[in-house]
Amino acid sequence: MVILLITLKILMYILLFLLGLAFLLLIIPVNYRGQVLTAEGFRAQFAFGWAGKLFGISAEIKGEDYDVTLRILDKRVHKLKSKGQEGEKKQSEQKTEKKAKEKKVPGFREITDGALINEILEYIKRVLNVVKPKYIHLYGTYGFDDPSITGMVCGAAAAIKPMIPHARVRLYPDFTQEIIDLDFCAEGSMMVGSLVYQTIRTVLKKPVRKILFRKKKS
Repeated sequence: MVILLITLKILMYILLFLLGLAFLLLIIPVNYRGQVLTAEGFRAQFAFGWAGKLFGISAEIKGEDYDVTLRILDKRVHKLKSKGQEGEKKQSEQKTEKKAKEKKVPGFREITDGALINEILEYIKRVLNVVKPKYIHLYGTYGFDDPSITGMVCGAAAAIKPMIPHARVRLYPDFTQEIIDLDFCAEGSMMVGSLVYQTIRTVLKKPVRKILFRKKKS
């Protein structure tokens, strides 16, 4: 009986420690920087630092390969790399999953619903206030197989640009071909708790719920 009580106390202390750590993670700002390039295949680099150099994560992604490093007190404690042999299997699985989910993708009318667009724009505005980027640039050319989607993205980009007046944004739509050639870079700090709150707040809005939790038609 005594051993059981001691075990329960130890588990309770561990749980309280983890809850306290999670709470601190939500209220202490996280510094971030990242870059995404799509000109010659997808390439991305990200780095997150919490409480100075107490805790950090860096990641590098190139195509199907990735390299993730965990640091504590600026010392590497764990490194995770992708295995090249699993790339083809994952790619084939993703293709089958994509085909299976094609019927679940919302229609064009649902996506272009005015209420939904307003909620998305408001969410982006609130996220930018939370993320507080010190530096951001976005250059590139984009185009989709459906010119109407390209036009919709063009309008959304024009609406978002005034929200980040200090950003360097040079985006050019291409209505003649399907192309995604982007160079995106950002750096700043954010509070994870505020970001989680704003995301949950938006997901619970009716226009967003209708898209995310819509029932599959038979």
